[in-house]
Amino acid sequence: MEPLKKHMRDSRAYHKMKDLVGKYAGNISVLEEEIDIELQMQYFKESKQCKREINRTEVLDNKDVLFDEKLSYEAKRTLLCQLASIDDVSAYRSIEKYALKPDSSLEEWSKLAFQESKMLLQSTFLDKAPLFISTGLGGKGTNLRYFIVVSSVDYKPFTEVQKGVVQSEFEFGFKKAKAEIEEIQHCSFFTTITGLIPIETGLKDLFRGIIMSCNELGGFLNTSFLVTNVKKLSHDEIEKSIEKERLSKLPK
Repeated sequence: MEPLKKHMRDSRAYHKMKDLVGKYAGNISVLEEEIDIELQMQYFKESKQCKREINRTEVLDNKDVLFDEKLSYEAKRTLLCQLASIDDVSAYRSIEKYALKPDSSLEEWSKLAFQESKMLLQSTFLDKAPLFISTGLGGKGTNLRYFIVVSSVDYKPFTEVQKGVVQSEFEFGFKKAKAEIEEIQHCSFFTTITGLIPIETGLKDLFRGIIMSCNELGGFLNTSFLVTNVKKLSHDEIEKSIEKERLSKLPK
């Protein structure tokens, strides 16, 4: 029953996302930068706290101290969150200016503040809040960035012919899905693909279809695959994941 339940959950998630995309058509904002997901969670937590106790006039009057080199790291973090919580063009412009040349330790924080401020103004001017989607790997336009790993069925190094098949089939499959491949890397018995995929795309159907097409030319790809939009995995993490999956298939 568990596989059926999982399939039902995946199906519901896919249809829910598709409904949201339809509802917010033309009004979707995707965080484009690759920003650690834990940092994002910390930002949104602090941003929420800032909204509870904020003096709008005082924050706007102090917006220029953001560029004061003597202002502490912690104070700048707080001020960025506060400015991003105010629906004022001058606050938005201050964050925008700072984000172009931020303190190195606040580069990603300023990008999150800029995104929040931009969305707040959009919702004010358009009288409708956009759908905001953020992931660890970011995205572009209404596409999300994913990191995919496929491996050989026997965990042996791919031949040059097999590498060519994987590359051509993924390129064809992505193009058909109106997706974009950014990078393909062949690493012994596995291949990693980084690409931008439309939000509403059913990922399992896309990747299973590509793997099936590859296997029509030799049955060399493992039907199991790894996909994430949280971060790009290291070779060590990939090998451990593949080994764990391999061991799970052995007779007990």
